[in-house]
Amino acid sequence: MTRRQILLAFLPPLFFGTGFTIAKPAVEHFPPLFMMLMVYGGIALLLGLTQRARLQTPWASIIAISAFAVTIQGALLFWGLRSPEMSATAANLILQIQIPFAVLLDWLIMRDRMDLRKMAGTAIAVAGVAIVIGLPEQAPGLVPTVMIIVSAFCWALGQVLARRLGRDGGVGLLKANAFGSVPQLAVATLLIETGQYHSLVTATWLEWSMLAFVGVVGFYLAYMCWFSLLRQCRMDEAAPFILLMPVVGIFTAALVLGETVSAVQIVGGLVILTGLLVVSGLGLPRSIRRRSG
Repeated sequence: MTRRQILLAFLPPLFFGTGFTIAKPAVEHFPPLFMMLMVYGGIALLLGLTQRARLQTPWASIIAISAFAVTIQGALLFWGLRSPEMSATAANLILQIQIPFAVLLDWLIMRDRMDLRKMAGTAIAVAGVAIVIGLPEQAPGLVPTVMIIVSAFCWALGQVLARRLGRDGGVGLLKANAFGSVPQLAVATLLIETGQYHSLVTATWLEWSMLAFVGVVGFYLAYMCWFSLLRQCRMDEAAPFILLMPVVGIFTAALVLGETVSAVQIVGGLVILTGLLVVSGLGLPRSIRRRSG
């Protein structure tokens, strides 16, 4: 990776981590799918007006990518996050299972090499998730936990499909995701959710501010940087930088939401990060990374 790519790689976890944490109170007011519809509707409108270049990614691919990376993933993630049994800190930690999912799926779909180091790291990360789920005095609820894990798998699959099927650059992929997901989200929120109008008329400046922050920082800026990075680098080069997301998220939750971080959550988080570091090969000499990756 070049210095420019490394600097770019630090931005997605910063934006994802802060945006995801602020999404916790936002999604408690707005129905999850409806909130995502407003976010991606705004992105689609903005990019439709400012980015006039024709999309190169086929529409069948756009629908498949956006279904996994946006609609299904977002619905499960925010329904899980909305649960009172799930804190933003615990959700942030559990969500990091998306990294070994992404590495494994990239190996299966893109045929990148897989070795024992990456398999061992995946097992360690899964053990860390089990610690976060099972050992705290107030363990996250089973249903929201499963939702977040499945959402992590869908996110990983969507990112690998974007690498495999995408024909546009970073901004183009974000535009394609927005165009593909808006009709899906519109149908889903109408069929599944209620209270959309009530959430609009009862929202205060605080709810609107949180929604704007989530949309601009947690989605628009985060995915613009992430898709740009994904078009330039392999998944096992880009994905490790997302390891910074729980660190950013935990500090944001403590500072903004007043959440406390338990010792067990710290231990579980360290185990997850250890496994993900093994998967990525960070800290190993470059010559070893080349031979094993």
